[in-house]
Amino acid sequence: MQRTFWLKFALFNFVIVALLGVVMRYKIPYSLPFLDQKHVQEAHSHFAFYGWITNILYVLLTDYLLKNLPNLNVRKYRYLIIANLTASFAMLGLFIYGGYFWGSIAASAAALFVSFGFAYCFYMDSRKLQDTSKIWFLGGLFFAVISSAGVFNLGYMMSSNNVTQDWYLGSEYYYLHFQYNGFFIFSCIGLLLYSLKEAGSSIGARENRLLFWLMFIGCLIGFGLSVLWLKLPVYIFVIIVIASLMQTAGAVMLYNFVKRSWTHLVLKWSPMQRFVLIFVGFAFAVKIALQLGSNIPALSQFAFGFRNVVIAYLHLVLLMCIATFLVSQILATNYFTIGKTLLLGLKIYLLGIFLQEALLGIMGVLSIKYISLPFSQHLLLAVAVLIFIGLVIMFFNLKRKNTQQISKI
Repeated sequence: MQRTFWLKFALFNFVIVALLGVVMRYKIPYSLPFLDQKHVQEAHSHFAFYGWITNILYVLLTDYLLKNLPNLNVRKYRYLIIANLTASFAMLGLFIYGGYFWGSIAASAAALFVSFGFAYCFYMDSRKLQDTSKIWFLGGLFFAVISSAGVFNLGYMMSSNNVTQDWYLGSEYYYLHFQYNGFFIFSCIGLLLYSLKEAGSSIGARENRLLFWLMFIGCLIGFGLSVLWLKLPVYIFVIIVIASLMQTAGAVMLYNFVKRSWTHLVLKWSPMQRFVLIFVGFAFAVKIALQLGSNIPALSQFAFGFRNVVIAYLHLVLLMCIATFLVSQILATNYFTIGKTLLLGLKIYLLGIFLQEALLGIMGVLSIKYISLPFSQHLLLAVAVLIFIGLVIMFFNLKRKNTQQISKI
């Protein structure tokens, strides 16, 4: 099985995620009675996390190891990728069928145990590496492991019917925080730094360590931003504010490094690659700004009090920032032929993402005055279809280069 197969399979899973998004958007203004909306939503979120993002990160991290350790025994990684996909598709079917019950909880637990195995194998195999991206991948996998505590607690509460609101929300936000801001973001930063290194711009070891620890400590303590509604003591709130300032400083450092590297990117990257980096960078900058602003109690209360704002923020981070960056990483592997039709699909996808965020943002702002945007649900459905179409075009036009010998996983 070749790397191109796994990369294309990951994009196929993203197509499934987008299709589920279309179904959910369709069910709001129209009827689709044989599908439970909450069950579809749970299948959508779990498959997006494990079937799409976690899966593509496993493939890209294995590819990273192979580039730096040519004699690596990758059989265990192939088994781990297959196990994760098996658990992901089991979750997809079981959540659609019955939401949270013993079957879907067991599939979720299986995916978590696979993440433990992957983290251990990556740590053991990467010990000999001195590359600057390694610490980011290890940091991301660390957050993936500790995020599991939130899922296990949620699973216990749902299966035992012993649910308390504060514990339920706290566990959910704990898991989401360390997945979004930990595993996903740290892995993407590691991939970005490695891509810049391949383009001829390496970050210094000292600068890299400072950047990492600013982001790591900020992420670890920054979970508190998700639970400000618990009315935490003042000294804890001050620590959380300091942590968010640390992450902001880290984001500025990263921006400055990319800015210094831009000359290399102009020479080595295509205009579309650079545009996608700007697109993703804008989303990341907005995320950091909103994260910093959430230290203000009134803004935090607003953010968590309106569903449209929460959905807009989650999609900003997961879709506009992380998922879009990972799509660009698939195309940047140089394993595929980048034709005009594929680029058309990418442009349609980017347009759909931008329009969706714009609509959700407008709806969030209007929520302040309890004003509803006319035909908003129909517009969001149309945008979801646009994103789906863009991904389908990309998937069917993702052709492996015939002239390049590609190592196997």
